[in-house]
Amino acid sequence: MIQKLWRICFVASGILLVIDAVLMILGRPNPLGLPLPCPITLIILGAGLVLFAASKK
Repeated sequence: MIQKLWRICFVASGILLVIDAVLMILGRPNPLGLPLPCPITLIILGAGLVLFAASKK
């Protein structure tokens, strides 16, 4: 179960990081009004890392 969650978090954060990078390159603001890189992206990435570490114990 945990392995599935961290994989989903990693995939979602990877997609969001690519979107953030494209927006930064184009000089466009985040559509949500948040700074780039988006804090939501970083939270999902952090959750994925914590779940990954927990699954390896």
